[in-house]
Amino acid sequence: MIEALAAKLGPVASARLLPGGASKEAWAVDLADGTKLLVRRAGVGVIHRDTLTLEQEFAVLRAAVAAGVAAPRPVQYLGEVDGREAFAMERVEGETIGRRIVRDPPPALPEQMAEQLARIHAIEPLDFLPRGDVVGRFYDELDSVGEPHPAIEYGLLWVRERLEREREPTFCHGDFRVGNLAVDAGGLVSVLDWEFAHVGDPVEDVAWPLVRAWRFGADERRLGGVGDVEPYLERYNALTGRGIDLDELAVWEVLGNAKWAIGCLTQCRRHLRGQDRSVEYAVLGRMAAEMEYELLDLIARESARLRPGVRPRYRAGMTTPGRVVSRRRLGRADVAPTHDRPTPAELVEAVREFLGAEVLPVADDDRLRFRTRVAMNALTISRRELESGEEPRLGSEELEALARRIRSRDVPEGIVALLKEHVEAKLRISNPAYLERYRY
Repeated sequence: MIEALAAKLGPVASARLLPGGASKEAWAVDLADGTKLLVRRAGVGVIHRDTLTLEQEFAVLRAAVAAGVAAPRPVQYLGEVDGREAFAMERVEGETIGRRIVRDPPPALPEQMAEQLARIHAIEPLDFLPRGDVVGRFYDELDSVGEPHPAIEYGLLWVRERLEREREPTFCHGDFRVGNLAVDAGGLVSVLDWEFAHVGDPVEDVAWPLVRAWRFGADERRLGGVGDVEPYLERYNALTGRGIDLDELAVWEVLGNAKWAIGCLTQCRRHLRGQDRSVEYAVLGRMAAEMEYELLDLIARESARLRPGVRPRYRAGMTTPGRVVSRRRLGRADVAPTHDRPTPAELVEAVREFLGAEVLPVADDDRLRFRTRVAMNALTISRRELESGEEPRLGSEELEALARRIRSRDVPEGIVALLKEHVEAKLRISNPAYLERYRY
């Protein structure tokens, strides 16, 4: 890799692959003249359908810096490096690991996040940026998974019936959250990872860091584990004049959970289909249940909050409940219930490949330690499932039938309670600690 980078950048003193990165590699590169760079290099496959190419992301980064956004300075588009597209940018200082940031978040960070978002949403959209129906895109991505997920179906339907349609589309970052921000003791240093930039509703960006997955265990601080939502929203509204309120954020927060659940499932399919074999991608298939549980709980609490006769700013739900689904029928013994894939055998095989291909040939480093922890988690999930004998409430045929009904807007009564019971059973295998610490 050093030789390939040197051919593009000049003499290289060192290059090391950094841990993390769901779809792109990040290389810390030190040139012989002392210049410190970060090279983003394409992986195999992408998380979401409309992911930008590296050349497009380089252009977006250039536009962001020109607009005064705190973002790394783009240095050089490199074309192919060892067969994969890449570009170089300045290597910024600051912490980027979410679980470390939320331990002691800088007090100024929430308002600084709002200020950077306001600048981002003022960038003139580039011609090549994706546009269109965000919910429709996630339906397409869910269909690509090839298995039914009625909880996600219900979340998408619930959102589609409540989204504002009147906001002027803006440039959107697409993944603005803790974990994609470089942070130091003074607060936000730089906004990273622009591969999902698009033209859309700015509320998508504003709500995205509220998603529980991006709180990194600091669940009591709803804004990315670093602070309260209200000061952040107030500052953003003061700078942009958009008047976004908490009701609107609630709808987009549900969509954010559906989006990340689908992202986990699509990444898992990269592994299962042999496109990019990775123990990280394999385990992500089991993480989707966390977002399913969260979106169902958000919907239940939002429904309880609204009183009869009080009309929210977004459109009232149009879903017409159908007949009640019989739990006795759904639990009949002749229909085999199923957890989400990967199966225990597939998880074990993923770990076996990982140990053989990566642990044995490579000495100790940060990335290897991270992936080893993931591999250990995969084994733990397999052990729980094999030892418990518990199965989720709904069988595969019921899941498929229920998903079809919801897609056609024939929503059964008691759907949230039924789906939560099903998802809870999945979580007791994949991540019981999630249920134990879950609270609002």
